[in-house]
Amino acid sequence: MTVLPYRYQLQNLDLDTELNTFLDVCKDITEAEIGLFLLSNPDTMSFQLNTVIGAHPQASRCPDKLAWDSINEDYLWVEDPNQLSELSQWLEHQIHNVLCVPVIHKEKTLGVIQLINNTYIDKVSTVQKQTRLLGQHLVSSYHLYESNRWSGRLQQLLEFIGNISASLVPDEILRMMMEQISLLLDAEAASLFLIEENSGDAILHISSRADHRVVENYRVPRGKGIINHVLATGETIIVNNVDQDNRHFNGVDAISNFETQSILAVSLQSHRIELGKQRGTSKPRTIGGLEIINKMNGEFTKMDVSLAEIFASQAATVLQTATLYNEMDDLYKQLLGSLMHAVDAKDPYTERHSKSVSEYAVAIGHELNLPYEVINQLEIGGLLHDVGKIGIPDDILKKSSILTREEYHEIYRHPKIGYKIMQKVQLMGGDVLRAIVEHHERLDGSGYPLGLRGDEISLAGRIVAVADVFHALISNRPYRTAMPPEAAFAELYNEAGFRLDKSCVEALRKAYDSGKLKLSENRNYF
Repeated sequence: MTVLPYRYQLQNLDLDTELNTFLDVCKDITEAEIGLFLLSNPDTMSFQLNTVIGAHPQASRCPDKLAWDSINEDYLWVEDPNQLSELSQWLEHQIHNVLCVPVIHKEKTLGVIQLINNTYIDKVSTVQKQTRLLGQHLVSSYHLYESNRWSGRLQQLLEFIGNISASLVPDEILRMMMEQISLLLDAEAASLFLIEENSGDAILHISSRADHRVVENYRVPRGKGIINHVLATGETIIVNNVDQDNRHFNGVDAISNFETQSILAVSLQSHRIELGKQRGTSKPRTIGGLEIINKMNGEFTKMDVSLAEIFASQAATVLQTATLYNEMDDLYKQLLGSLMHAVDAKDPYTERHSKSVSEYAVAIGHELNLPYEVINQLEIGGLLHDVGKIGIPDDILKKSSILTREEYHEIYRHPKIGYKIMQKVQLMGGDVLRAIVEHHERLDGSGYPLGLRGDEISLAGRIVAVADVFHALISNRPYRTAMPPEAAFAELYNEAGFRLDKSCVEALRKAYDSGKLKLSENRNYF
Protein backbone atom coordinates (compact mmCIF):
# COMPACT_ATOMS: atom_id res chain seq x y z
CA MET A 1 0.00 0.00 0.00
CA THR A 2 1.31 3.50 -0.82
CA VAL A 3 0.62 6.83 0.81
CA LEU A 4 -1.53 9.29 -1.13
CA PRO A 5 0.58 11.63 -3.33
CA TYR A 6 0.91 15.19 -2.06
CA ARG A 7 -1.02 16.52 -5.04
CA TYR A 8 -4.27 15.62 -3.25
CA GLN A 9 -3.51 18.15 -0.47
CA LEU A 10 -6.53 17.11 1.59
CA GLN A 11 -5.45 19.48 4.36
CA ASN A 12 -6.83 22.32 2.20
CA LEU A 13 -10.36 20.94 2.42
CA ASP A 14 -12.90 22.21 4.94
CA LEU A 15 -14.11 18.82 6.25
CA ASP A 16 -14.19 19.34 10.02
CA THR A 17 -17.93 18.73 10.37
CA GLU A 18 -17.90 15.57 8.25
CA LEU A 19 -14.86 14.10 10.03
CA ASN A 20 -16.27 14.80 13.48
CA THR A 21 -19.52 13.08 12.52
CA PHE A 22 -17.64 10.14 11.02
CA LEU A 23 -15.47 9.66 14.13
CA ASP A 24 -18.54 9.83 16.36
CA VAL A 25 -20.15 7.02 14.35
CA CYS A 26 -17.00 4.85 14.52
CA LYS A 27 -16.65 5.48 18.27
CA ASP A 28 -20.23 4.38 18.79
CA ILE A 29 -19.71 1.20 16.76
CA THR A 30 -16.89 -0.10 18.99
CA GLU A 31 -17.84 1.98 22.04
CA ALA A 32 -14.37 3.56 22.09
CA GLU A 33 -13.35 6.33 24.46
CA ILE A 34 -11.32 8.37 22.00
CA GLY A 35 -11.25 8.74 18.22
CA LEU A 36 -8.41 10.18 16.10
CA PHE A 37 -8.09 10.83 12.38
CA LEU A 38 -4.50 11.20 11.13
CA LEU A 39 -4.08 12.63 7.63
CA SER A 40 -1.14 11.48 5.51
CA ASN A 41 1.35 14.13 4.43
CA PRO A 42 4.04 12.74 2.10
CA ASP A 43 5.69 16.17 1.97
CA THR A 44 6.93 15.63 5.55
CA MET A 45 6.70 11.81 5.43
CA SER A 46 4.37 11.80 8.42
CA PHE A 47 0.78 11.47 9.54
CA GLN A 48 -0.64 14.67 10.97
CA LEU A 49 -3.47 14.85 13.48
CA ASN A 50 -6.55 16.25 11.76
CA THR A 51 -9.44 15.46 14.11
CA VAL A 52 -9.72 14.24 17.72
CA ILE A 53 -12.84 13.36 19.73
CA GLY A 54 -12.90 12.41 23.40
CA ALA A 55 -9.55 13.91 24.43
CA HIS A 56 -7.67 17.19 24.59
CA PRO A 57 -3.97 16.53 23.95
CA GLN A 58 -1.62 19.38 24.83
CA ALA A 59 1.04 18.66 22.21
CA SER A 60 0.17 19.11 18.53
CA ARG A 61 2.58 16.47 17.21
CA CYS A 62 0.75 13.14 17.35
CA PRO A 63 2.82 9.92 17.52
CA ASP A 64 2.33 8.20 14.16
CA LYS A 65 4.24 4.92 14.49
CA LEU A 66 1.06 2.86 14.83
CA ALA A 67 -0.39 4.63 11.79
CA TRP A 68 2.64 3.67 9.70
CA ASP A 69 2.48 0.10 11.01
CA SER A 70 -1.16 -0.17 9.89
CA ILE A 71 -1.01 1.06 6.28
CA ASN A 72 -0.13 -2.34 4.84
CA GLU A 73 -2.82 -4.13 6.88
CA ASP A 74 -6.59 -4.34 6.66
CA TYR A 75 -6.54 -3.15 10.25
CA LEU A 76 -4.18 -3.21 13.24
CA TRP A 77 -5.22 -4.23 16.76
CA VAL A 78 -2.72 -3.31 19.46
CA GLU A 79 -2.84 -4.29 23.16
CA ASP A 80 0.88 -4.42 23.98
CA PRO A 81 1.58 -1.75 26.63
CA ASN A 82 5.07 -1.14 25.21
CA GLN A 83 3.57 -0.26 21.82
CA LEU A 84 0.92 1.92 23.46
CA SER A 85 3.17 3.87 25.82
CA GLU A 86 4.09 6.72 23.44
CA LEU A 87 0.47 7.37 22.48
CA SER A 88 -0.59 7.06 26.13
CA GLN A 89 1.94 9.68 27.21
CA TRP A 90 0.86 12.03 24.41
CA LEU A 91 -2.81 11.77 25.40
CA GLU A 92 -1.98 11.76 29.14
CA HIS A 93 -4.48 8.93 29.37
CA GLN A 94 -4.18 5.23 30.18
CA ILE A 95 -4.66 3.16 27.02
CA HIS A 96 -5.66 -0.53 26.99
CA ASN A 97 -6.05 -1.04 23.26
CA VAL A 98 -6.02 0.75 19.91
CA LEU A 99 -7.76 -0.16 16.67
CA CYS A 100 -6.05 1.36 13.60
CA VAL A 101 -7.95 1.25 10.29
CA PRO A 102 -6.39 2.78 7.15
CA VAL A 103 -8.63 5.07 5.07
CA ILE A 104 -7.97 3.88 1.53
CA HIS A 105 -9.11 4.84 -1.96
CA LYS A 106 -7.87 2.90 -4.99
CA GLU A 107 -4.90 1.50 -3.07
CA LYS A 108 -3.84 4.94 -1.85
CA THR A 109 -3.76 5.65 1.89
CA LEU A 110 -5.45 8.95 2.69
CA GLY A 111 -5.09 8.64 6.43
CA VAL A 112 -5.66 6.37 9.43
CA ILE A 113 -8.53 6.13 11.92
CA GLN A 114 -7.42 5.30 15.46
CA LEU A 115 -10.07 4.19 17.99
CA ILE A 116 -8.77 4.02 21.55
CA ASN A 117 -10.00 1.83 24.42
CA ASN A 118 -12.60 -0.08 22.45
CA THR A 119 -15.25 -2.27 24.07
CA TYR A 120 -16.18 -4.35 21.00
CA ILE A 121 -13.42 -5.73 18.77
CA ASP A 122 -15.88 -7.81 16.71
CA LYS A 123 -17.20 -4.62 15.08
CA VAL A 124 -14.04 -4.08 13.00
CA SER A 125 -15.67 -4.99 9.68
CA THR A 126 -18.33 -2.33 10.23
CA VAL A 127 -15.63 0.28 10.92
CA GLN A 128 -13.83 -0.81 7.74
CA LYS A 129 -16.97 -0.19 5.72
CA GLN A 130 -17.18 3.28 7.21
CA THR A 131 -13.54 4.03 6.34
CA ARG A 132 -14.11 2.98 2.73
CA LEU A 133 -17.03 5.42 2.56
CA LEU A 134 -14.84 8.09 4.13
CA GLY A 135 -12.11 7.48 1.53
CA GLN A 136 -14.61 7.93 -1.29
CA HIS A 137 -15.98 11.06 0.33
CA LEU A 138 -12.52 12.57 0.86
CA VAL A 139 -11.47 12.02 -2.75
CA SER A 140 -14.81 13.28 -4.08
CA SER A 141 -14.44 16.38 -1.91
CA TYR A 142 -10.91 16.87 -3.19
CA HIS A 143 -11.99 16.61 -6.83
CA LEU A 144 -14.76 19.13 -6.18
CA TYR A 145 -12.22 21.41 -4.49
CA GLU A 146 -9.81 21.08 -7.45
CA SER A 147 -12.65 21.66 -9.92
CA ASN A 148 -13.58 24.86 -8.13
CA ARG A 149 -9.92 25.92 -8.11
CA TRP A 150 -9.68 25.23 -11.84
CA SER A 151 -12.84 27.22 -12.49
CA GLY A 152 -11.52 30.13 -10.45
CA ARG A 153 -8.13 30.07 -12.13
CA LEU A 154 -9.60 29.77 -15.61
CA GLN A 155 -11.89 32.71 -14.86
CA GLN A 156 -8.84 34.74 -13.83
CA LEU A 157 -7.05 33.58 -16.96
CA LEU A 158 -9.93 34.64 -19.22
CA GLU A 159 -10.11 38.04 -17.53
CA PHE A 160 -6.35 38.45 -17.95
CA ILE A 161 -6.46 37.53 -21.66
CA GLY A 162 -9.11 40.19 -22.09
CA ASN A 163 -6.94 42.77 -20.33
CA ILE A 164 -3.74 42.20 -22.30
CA SER A 165 -5.44 43.35 -25.49
CA ALA A 166 -5.22 46.88 -24.07
CA SER A 167 -1.47 46.93 -24.81
CA LEU A 168 0.30 46.66 -28.15
CA VAL A 169 3.83 46.65 -26.69
CA PRO A 170 5.13 43.04 -26.49
CA ASP A 171 7.30 43.52 -23.40
CA GLU A 172 4.41 45.15 -21.52
CA ILE A 173 2.24 42.12 -22.33
CA LEU A 174 4.99 39.68 -21.29
CA ARG A 175 5.54 41.50 -17.98
CA MET A 176 1.81 41.35 -17.29
CA MET A 177 1.92 37.63 -18.06
CA MET A 178 4.79 37.00 -15.62
CA GLU A 179 2.96 38.87 -12.86
CA GLN A 180 -0.30 37.05 -13.56
CA ILE A 181 1.15 33.53 -13.61
CA SER A 182 2.91 34.22 -10.29
CA LEU A 183 -0.48 35.06 -8.78
CA LEU A 184 -2.32 32.16 -10.41
CA LEU A 185 0.25 29.57 -9.31
CA ASP A 186 0.73 31.13 -5.87
CA ALA A 187 4.44 31.52 -6.58
CA GLU A 188 6.93 34.14 -5.48
CA ALA A 189 8.10 35.10 -8.98
CA ALA A 190 8.19 34.17 -12.66
CA SER A 191 10.91 34.78 -15.25
CA LEU A 192 10.99 34.61 -19.03
CA PHE A 193 14.24 33.58 -20.72
CA LEU A 194 15.12 33.95 -24.40
CA ILE A 195 17.83 32.08 -26.28
CA GLU A 196 20.58 34.25 -27.70
CA GLU A 197 21.14 32.75 -31.13
CA ASN A 198 24.88 33.41 -31.45
CA SER A 199 26.00 32.08 -28.06
CA GLY A 200 23.11 29.80 -27.12
CA ASP A 201 23.02 31.45 -23.68
CA ALA A 202 19.70 31.96 -21.88
CA ILE A 203 19.00 35.67 -21.34
CA LEU A 204 16.61 36.65 -18.55
CA HIS A 205 14.32 38.93 -20.54
CA ILE A 206 11.38 39.66 -18.21
CA SER A 207 10.96 39.02 -14.48
CA SER A 208 8.03 39.65 -12.17
CA ARG A 209 10.37 40.15 -9.20
CA ALA A 210 10.45 43.47 -7.38
CA ASP A 211 14.16 43.76 -8.24
CA HIS A 212 13.58 42.97 -11.93
CA ARG A 213 15.86 45.82 -13.04
CA VAL A 214 18.75 44.10 -11.25
CA VAL A 215 18.25 40.65 -12.75
CA GLU A 216 16.86 41.35 -16.22
CA ASN A 217 19.37 40.80 -19.05
CA TYR A 218 21.32 38.40 -16.82
CA ARG A 219 23.03 35.74 -18.93
CA VAL A 220 22.86 32.07 -17.93
CA PRO A 221 25.72 30.37 -19.85
CA ARG A 222 24.76 27.68 -22.31
CA GLY A 223 24.59 24.25 -20.70
CA LYS A 224 24.17 25.61 -17.17
CA GLY A 225 21.07 25.76 -15.02
CA ILE A 226 17.67 24.11 -15.07
CA ILE A 227 16.48 26.62 -17.66
CA ASN A 228 19.13 25.58 -20.16
CA HIS A 229 18.22 21.91 -19.64
CA VAL A 230 14.64 22.80 -20.52
CA LEU A 231 15.78 24.81 -23.56
CA ALA A 232 17.92 21.90 -24.77
CA THR A 233 15.35 19.13 -24.26
CA GLY A 234 11.97 20.89 -24.47
CA GLU A 235 10.94 19.06 -21.27
CA THR A 236 8.76 20.46 -18.52
CA ILE A 237 10.61 20.14 -15.20
CA ILE A 238 9.49 20.43 -11.57
CA VAL A 239 12.22 20.80 -8.94
CA ASN A 240 10.72 21.16 -5.48
CA ASN A 241 14.09 21.53 -3.77
CA VAL A 242 16.82 23.09 -5.90
CA ASP A 243 19.47 22.27 -3.28
CA GLN A 244 19.02 18.61 -4.20
CA ASP A 245 19.34 19.18 -7.96
CA ASN A 246 22.86 19.61 -9.33
CA ARG A 247 21.49 21.32 -12.45
CA HIS A 248 20.52 24.41 -10.44
CA PHE A 249 22.55 27.51 -11.28
CA ASN A 250 22.43 30.22 -8.60
CA GLY A 251 23.95 33.05 -10.63
CA VAL A 252 20.76 35.13 -10.59
CA ASP A 253 20.38 34.70 -6.82
CA ALA A 254 24.01 35.72 -6.34
CA ILE A 255 23.43 39.21 -7.77
CA SER A 256 20.28 39.84 -5.73
CA ASN A 257 18.79 39.23 -2.30
CA PHE A 258 16.68 36.35 -3.53
CA GLU A 259 16.74 32.65 -2.64
CA THR A 260 15.36 30.17 -5.14
CA GLN A 261 13.88 27.12 -3.42
CA SER A 262 11.65 25.47 -6.03
CA ILE A 263 11.20 25.81 -9.79
CA LEU A 264 8.64 24.84 -12.41
CA ALA A 265 10.22 25.30 -15.85
CA VAL A 266 8.62 24.97 -19.31
CA SER A 267 9.90 25.73 -22.80
CA LEU A 268 8.55 28.26 -25.30
CA GLN A 269 7.95 26.71 -28.71
CA SER A 270 7.54 28.82 -31.85
CA HIS A 271 7.27 28.37 -35.60
CA ARG A 272 9.49 30.46 -37.83
CA ILE A 273 7.41 32.21 -40.48
CA GLU A 274 9.13 33.35 -43.66
CA LEU A 275 7.61 35.30 -46.50
CA GLY A 276 7.28 33.22 -49.64
CA LYS A 277 7.31 29.90 -47.79
CA GLN A 278 4.40 27.50 -48.24
CA ARG A 279 2.04 27.34 -45.30
CA GLY A 280 2.52 24.42 -42.93
CA THR A 281 6.15 23.78 -43.88
CA SER A 282 7.78 25.41 -40.82
CA LYS A 283 9.00 23.31 -37.89
CA PRO A 284 8.65 24.19 -34.22
CA ARG A 285 11.73 25.48 -32.46
CA THR A 286 12.52 26.42 -28.88
CA ILE A 287 12.93 30.18 -28.52
CA GLY A 288 12.99 30.48 -24.75
CA GLY A 289 11.68 29.21 -21.46
CA LEU A 290 9.51 30.13 -18.51
CA GLU A 291 10.46 29.59 -14.86
CA ILE A 292 7.93 29.88 -12.04
CA ILE A 293 9.84 30.18 -8.80
CA ASN A 294 9.09 29.28 -5.17
CA LYS A 295 5.65 27.78 -4.72
CA MET A 296 4.27 29.51 -1.64
CA ASN A 297 2.18 26.64 -0.24
CA GLY A 298 3.22 23.06 -0.83
CA GLU A 299 4.64 21.83 -4.11
CA PHE A 300 3.92 22.47 -7.77
CA THR A 301 1.01 20.39 -9.07
CA LYS A 302 -0.25 19.02 -12.38
CA MET A 303 -2.66 21.96 -12.51
CA ASP A 304 0.31 24.32 -12.15
CA VAL A 305 2.06 22.56 -15.04
CA SER A 306 -1.04 22.89 -17.23
CA LEU A 307 -1.37 26.62 -16.50
CA ALA A 308 2.36 27.21 -16.98
CA GLU A 309 2.25 25.49 -20.37
CA ILE A 310 -0.75 27.63 -21.38
CA PHE A 311 1.16 30.79 -20.45
CA ALA A 312 4.31 29.54 -22.20
CA SER A 313 2.30 28.97 -25.36
CA GLN A 314 0.77 32.44 -25.12
CA ALA A 315 4.16 34.03 -24.44
CA ALA A 316 5.62 32.26 -27.48
CA THR A 317 2.73 33.56 -29.56
CA VAL A 318 3.31 37.12 -28.31
CA LEU A 319 7.01 36.87 -29.15
CA GLN A 320 6.38 35.30 -32.55
CA THR A 321 3.72 37.87 -33.40
CA ALA A 322 5.99 40.69 -32.24
CA THR A 323 8.86 39.33 -34.34
CA LEU A 324 6.63 38.94 -37.39
CA TYR A 325 5.14 42.38 -36.82
CA ASN A 326 8.57 43.96 -36.48
CA GLU A 327 9.79 42.24 -39.62
CA MET A 328 6.69 43.29 -41.55
CA ASP A 329 6.92 46.78 -40.07
CA ASP A 330 10.57 47.02 -41.14
CA LEU A 331 9.68 45.78 -44.61
CA TYR A 332 6.79 48.24 -44.77
CA LYS A 333 9.03 51.14 -43.75
CA GLN A 334 11.74 50.04 -46.17
CA LEU A 335 9.21 50.05 -49.00
CA LEU A 336 7.94 53.47 -47.95
CA GLY A 337 11.52 54.67 -47.68
CA SER A 338 12.23 53.47 -51.20
CA LEU A 339 9.11 55.24 -52.43
CA MET A 340 10.10 58.49 -50.75
CA HIS A 341 13.66 58.19 -51.97
CA ALA A 342 12.22 58.16 -55.46
CA VAL A 343 10.06 61.19 -54.62
CA ASP A 344 12.98 63.07 -53.06
CA ALA A 345 15.13 62.25 -56.10
CA LYS A 346 12.76 64.32 -58.24
CA ASP A 347 14.27 67.37 -56.50
CA PRO A 348 18.08 67.34 -56.22
CA TYR A 349 17.86 69.72 -53.23
CA THR A 350 15.64 67.42 -51.14
CA GLU A 351 17.67 64.22 -51.24
CA ARG A 352 17.12 62.27 -47.99
CA HIS A 353 14.76 65.00 -46.79
CA SER A 354 11.88 62.65 -45.96
CA LYS A 355 14.09 60.27 -43.98
CA SER A 356 15.55 63.14 -41.95
CA VAL A 357 12.13 64.67 -41.21
CA SER A 358 10.98 61.24 -40.03
CA GLU A 359 13.97 60.94 -37.67
CA TYR A 360 13.42 64.46 -36.28
CA ALA A 361 9.70 63.82 -35.73
CA VAL A 362 10.50 60.63 -33.80
CA ALA A 363 13.04 62.51 -31.67
CA ILE A 364 10.41 65.14 -30.81
CA GLY A 365 7.90 62.41 -29.96
CA HIS A 366 10.33 60.74 -27.56
CA GLU A 367 11.11 64.01 -25.80
CA LEU A 368 7.38 64.63 -25.39
CA ASN A 369 7.02 61.12 -23.87
CA LEU A 370 4.41 60.13 -26.41
CA PRO A 371 3.19 56.50 -26.54
CA TYR A 372 4.97 53.96 -28.72
CA GLU A 373 2.01 53.76 -31.10
CA VAL A 374 2.01 57.53 -31.68
CA ILE A 375 5.78 57.65 -32.24
CA ASN A 376 5.45 54.87 -34.81
CA GLN A 377 2.82 56.96 -36.60
CA LEU A 378 5.12 60.01 -36.49
CA GLU A 379 7.92 57.96 -38.06
CA ILE A 380 5.69 56.98 -40.98
CA GLY A 381 4.04 60.40 -41.19
CA GLY A 382 7.43 62.10 -41.34
CA LEU A 383 8.57 59.67 -44.02
CA LEU A 384 5.47 60.25 -46.16
CA HIS A 385 4.82 63.93 -45.51
CA ASP A 386 5.92 64.95 -49.03
CA VAL A 387 4.50 61.94 -50.88
CA GLY A 388 2.10 64.30 -52.68
CA LYS A 389 5.06 65.73 -54.64
CA ILE A 390 4.73 62.64 -56.81
CA GLY A 391 1.84 64.53 -58.45
CA ILE A 392 3.83 67.77 -58.99
CA PRO A 393 5.51 68.28 -62.40
CA ASP A 394 9.28 67.65 -62.38
CA ASP A 395 10.06 70.94 -64.09
CA ILE A 396 8.59 72.82 -61.09
CA LEU A 397 10.34 70.70 -58.46
CA LYS A 398 13.70 70.95 -60.23
CA LYS A 399 13.44 74.63 -61.12
CA SER A 400 16.52 76.49 -59.82
CA SER A 401 15.14 80.02 -60.21
CA ILE A 402 12.33 81.78 -58.33
CA LEU A 403 8.93 80.12 -58.76
CA THR A 404 6.00 82.02 -60.28
CA ARG A 405 2.72 82.54 -58.39
CA GLU A 406 1.11 79.76 -60.45
CA GLU A 407 4.00 77.42 -59.72
CA TYR A 408 3.75 78.14 -56.00
CA HIS A 409 0.04 77.30 -56.10
CA GLU A 410 0.94 74.05 -57.81
CA ILE A 411 3.41 73.26 -55.05
CA TYR A 412 0.76 74.10 -52.41
CA ARG A 413 -1.31 71.20 -53.74
CA HIS A 414 1.11 68.47 -52.62
CA PRO A 415 -0.29 67.98 -49.04
CA LYS A 416 -3.79 67.32 -50.40
CA ILE A 417 -2.45 65.11 -53.19
CA GLY A 418 -0.50 63.07 -50.63
CA TYR A 419 -3.56 62.79 -48.38
CA LYS A 420 -5.74 61.53 -51.25
CA ILE A 421 -3.12 58.95 -52.24
CA MET A 422 -2.52 57.56 -48.75
CA GLN A 423 -6.09 57.62 -47.41
CA LYS A 424 -6.80 54.70 -49.73
CA VAL A 425 -4.25 52.59 -47.84
CA GLN A 426 -6.28 50.63 -45.29
CA LEU A 427 -3.57 50.34 -42.61
CA MET A 428 -2.65 54.03 -42.71
CA GLY A 429 -3.23 55.59 -39.29
CA GLY A 430 -5.02 58.87 -38.70
CA ASP A 431 -1.92 60.61 -37.35
CA VAL A 432 -0.04 59.69 -40.52
CA LEU A 433 -2.72 61.24 -42.71
CA ARG A 434 -2.87 64.39 -40.58
CA ALA A 435 0.92 64.74 -40.70
CA ILE A 436 0.75 64.53 -44.51
CA VAL A 437 -2.01 67.08 -44.97
CA GLU A 438 -1.12 69.47 -42.10
CA HIS A 439 2.67 69.75 -42.11
CA HIS A 440 2.51 73.14 -43.85
CA GLU A 441 -0.25 74.53 -41.59
CA ARG A 442 0.72 77.27 -39.11
CA LEU A 443 -0.74 78.23 -35.73
CA ASP A 444 -1.62 81.76 -36.92
CA GLY A 445 -3.61 80.41 -39.89
CA SER A 446 -1.07 81.49 -42.49
CA GLY A 447 -0.26 77.97 -43.64
CA TYR A 448 -1.69 75.76 -46.35
CA PRO A 449 -3.63 73.92 -47.80
CA LEU A 450 -6.52 74.26 -45.31
CA GLY A 451 -5.60 77.45 -43.46
CA LEU A 452 -6.00 75.75 -40.07
CA ARG A 453 -5.05 77.66 -36.92
CA GLY A 454 -4.31 76.88 -33.25
CA ASP A 455 -5.85 73.71 -31.88
CA GLU A 456 -7.32 72.89 -35.28
CA ILE A 457 -3.88 71.53 -36.16
CA SER A 458 -3.19 68.07 -34.78
CA LEU A 459 -0.14 67.28 -32.64
CA ALA A 460 1.20 65.07 -35.45
CA GLY A 461 0.85 68.00 -37.88
CA ARG A 462 2.65 70.35 -35.48
CA ILE A 463 5.52 67.93 -34.85
CA VAL A 464 6.16 67.15 -38.51
CA ALA A 465 5.91 70.88 -39.34
CA VAL A 466 8.78 71.67 -36.91
CA ALA A 467 10.82 68.72 -38.18
CA ASP A 468 10.21 69.77 -41.81
CA VAL A 469 11.15 73.43 -41.26
CA PHE A 470 14.28 72.54 -39.31
CA HIS A 471 15.60 70.17 -41.97
CA ALA A 472 14.79 72.69 -44.69
CA LEU A 473 16.76 75.38 -42.83
CA ILE A 474 19.90 73.24 -42.42
CA SER A 475 19.78 72.05 -46.05
CA ASN A 476 20.94 73.75 -49.23
CA ARG A 477 18.18 75.22 -51.35
CA PRO A 478 18.25 76.88 -54.81
CA TYR A 479 17.57 80.26 -53.21
CA ARG A 480 19.97 79.99 -50.22
CA THR A 481 22.70 77.91 -48.62
CA ALA A 482 22.23 75.71 -45.56
CA MET A 483 22.13 77.33 -42.12
CA PRO A 484 24.23 76.06 -39.20
CA PRO A 485 22.05 74.30 -36.58
CA GLU A 486 22.29 77.18 -34.08
CA ALA A 487 21.02 79.65 -36.66
CA ALA A 488 18.26 77.25 -37.64
CA PHE A 489 17.15 76.89 -34.02
CA ALA A 490 17.14 80.69 -33.69
CA GLU A 491 14.72 80.84 -36.66
CA LEU A 492 12.50 78.17 -35.05
CA TYR A 493 12.36 80.07 -31.76
CA ASN A 494 11.46 83.26 -33.65
CA GLU A 495 8.31 81.50 -34.90
CA ALA A 496 7.63 79.43 -31.79
CA GLY A 497 4.32 80.17 -30.13
CA PHE A 498 2.63 81.98 -33.01
CA ARG A 499 3.48 79.99 -36.17
CA LEU A 500 5.19 76.84 -34.85
CA ASP A 501 4.37 74.87 -31.71
CA LYS A 502 6.75 76.00 -28.95
CA SER A 503 6.77 72.68 -27.07
CA CYS A 504 7.75 70.86 -30.26
CA VAL A 505 10.58 73.33 -30.94
CA GLU A 506 11.85 72.92 -27.38
CA ALA A 507 11.64 69.13 -27.63
CA LEU A 508 13.69 69.15 -30.84
CA ARG A 509 16.27 71.41 -29.19
CA LYS A 510 16.46 69.11 -26.16
CA ALA A 511 16.99 66.06 -28.37
CA TYR A 512 19.75 67.89 -30.25
CA ASP A 513 21.50 69.10 -27.09
CA SER A 514 21.43 65.62 -25.52
CA GLY A 515 22.99 64.04 -28.58
CA LYS A 516 19.92 61.94 -29.33
CA LEU A 517 19.36 63.80 -32.60
CA LYS A 518 22.01 63.12 -35.21
CA LEU A 519 22.14 65.53 -38.15
CA SER A 520 23.17 64.48 -41.63
CA GLU A 521 26.84 64.97 -42.39
CA ASN A 522 28.60 66.67 -45.30
CA ARG A 523 26.69 69.92 -45.08
CA ASN A 524 28.18 73.17 -46.28
CA TYR A 525 27.35 75.91 -43.78
CA PHE A 526 28.09 79.51 -44.80
